[in-house]
Amino acid sequence: MLPHKITDAYFIGQTLGFGAGVVLSVLLLDLLRRAATRQPEARAKYWQAAFALMWNLGGLLGELGNLAGTSTNSPWMLSVGVLNFSGAAFFPVGFLMLWQRPRDENTWRAWACRWLCRATMVSAGALTLLFLNHCAGQAPTPENHIGHLHGRLLAYHVAAATLAGTFLLWRGRLNNFAARFYAATTLFGVLTPAAITLLASVFGRQEHQGSWALIAEQQAPLLILLGAVVYFGDFRFSNVYVKTSLRFLAALLLALIFCLFEIYCLPPLVRQFTEFTLAGVVLGATALLTALLCGFAWLAPRLNRLVAGWLFREPDYARATQLVWQELSRQEGIEEIFMLSARLAKETLGLEAARIVPLKALPIEHLAAALNSGEVCELNSTDPLRRSLGAEVEFMAPIRLSGQPTHVLAITPGAQRRNLLDSELSFLRALAGQVSSRLDALAAESERVAQQNKEERLRRQLTEAELRALRTQINPHFLFNSLNTIADLIVATPATAERMTVQLAKIFRHVLRSTDRQMISVGEELEFLKTWLDIEAVRFGERLRVRFETDETLTAETVPPLILQPLVENALKHGLAPKLDGGVLQVRVALSGNQLSLTVEDDGLGFPASFAANAINCAIRQPTTNGIGLRNVAERLATIYAGRAQMNCETVATGGSRVTLLLPREE
Repeated sequence: MLPHKITDAYFIGQTLGFGAGVVLSVLLLDLLRRAATRQPEARAKYWQAAFALMWNLGGLLGELGNLAGTSTNSPWMLSVGVLNFSGAAFFPVGFLMLWQRPRDENTWRAWACRWLCRATMVSAGALTLLFLNHCAGQAPTPENHIGHLHGRLLAYHVAAATLAGTFLLWRGRLNNFAARFYAATTLFGVLTPAAITLLASVFGRQEHQGSWALIAEQQAPLLILLGAVVYFGDFRFSNVYVKTSLRFLAALLLALIFCLFEIYCLPPLVRQFTEFTLAGVVLGATALLTALLCGFAWLAPRLNRLVAGWLFREPDYARATQLVWQELSRQEGIEEIFMLSARLAKETLGLEAARIVPLKALPIEHLAAALNSGEVCELNSTDPLRRSLGAEVEFMAPIRLSGQPTHVLAITPGAQRRNLLDSELSFLRALAGQVSSRLDALAAESERVAQQNKEERLRRQLTEAELRALRTQINPHFLFNSLNTIADLIVATPATAERMTVQLAKIFRHVLRSTDRQMISVGEELEFLKTWLDIEAVRFGERLRVRFETDETLTAETVPPLILQPLVENALKHGLAPKLDGGVLQVRVALSGNQLSLTVEDDGLGFPASFAANAINCAIRQPTTNGIGLRNVAERLATIYAGRAQMNCETVATGGSRVTLLLPREE
């Protein structure tokens, strides 16, 4: 028997080591189950994980039985010993089954691999039977429960089979980091027990080194499980599993350090400084535990970065996301943004292909909820979208405009690439979100520019309307007629001549006052119109009769300036002037529902037939009127009221024409 402290250390190391092995084995089996759809040679991987679980579970139960004082001759202890031994003996079989197929099935290497796998199975079976025979005659001792001879044979068997398999199979297999890492941890895990056993056989096992050598011999294969988790981890959350495994091992190690220090080192240290041993131990243990917990909080994120950068070769996604946004921010066209985002996704993640696809013609009803929430959708082999996007597309990241998905980033990882990790899907989600944000920014910028253009067009149209009013009122023909009329009236009726001159000045003043105003009151508009008609009345004489029908409660309502004058001028010029006996011009201001109704009507010749066919009840959005004045009014209303106003042009049944403006009232 070994000294008590060494035996305790042995039991501590073995129990914790086998316990960690059980956790990693179960974790590995669960990982394989989750990734079953993408796992090649899944049966061999299951066998290897199952053998690892047998080996660790048998060892853990055996150590717990020893700690509980269970007799080593009991059926329970013999059973768990067989479970431990057989799991370790058959573990190389899973390794060889996993890598037993060389690239060329007809070479000597393929023949040797097949025979090596069979020989390893026979050797493992023979060793297990030999151990069963040994257990039937002599129970294992606590310090080496599988027996000295059988332990050496087992270590040599595992090392020889793994080394021979590595020699036959390594060529062409180590083409990625995960495979190289798995091969390295496997060789280290199987060669360490063999080396320790060989050294102990040659030089003898020293008493003070016995427990630690046994612990290293039994627990070195834990590295194989860690390498297998990395190598088998071809599914979305494999990096999370590896990080969880490392954090578990780190927490286990820190807990072991705490327990050993608290039991063996802290009491003698406290007794040197104080006679209050219990209080000193409690305070010292509390301080140490606090320090270890803080140390674990410091260590955990560094382990995560180690897994991301070293094991899975993941880039710095925070930095990559920042660079992507800088690139997207410089793009102004939608097509350029789509091409750039697809290229960045492909290059950053090492994808086979990535492209932007519009959703208009795709059957996405079954994925509408996920796409609307911004989730990255994984397509299975039977998804109807595969026929539309291509069988190689496996993931879709939605791109939204104004909150609605309009396109998807279609991802093809490629047959030679491992499955996308959760961190990589998060990057794709962030990339699609950045594209959506850039599209929204471009849309907002386009809307702002359109609004500026609208305002500029409105100012230009107002200026043009004012200039047209000036040209209409003070064009050479009008000015010539007005001045001639005034000249004649100066001799015949000076008062009338003076009134015409005053009215002409009023027109100038009104136009100048309205230059910078977008809206004026109905009363101001009617006053200007009456002034303008006073001058026209002198020219027309008795041939022109004007009627105003105005609801006085509406005179404070606002309308665009000079909005009625083109309509009145059109009625005089085309409706009443050609008529020998003139006619009646009516201007009405009333309410029509919740709209302000402005009507200009005459009993003249009416609209020509060609005009009526195209312009009666004309819409503001697409004015098709032939008259320049009417078209100008329609365009101004469309700009000012954004489609909320109407202009109806019609020929009156009894003769004449009528133009009605329906304007929304201001809140």
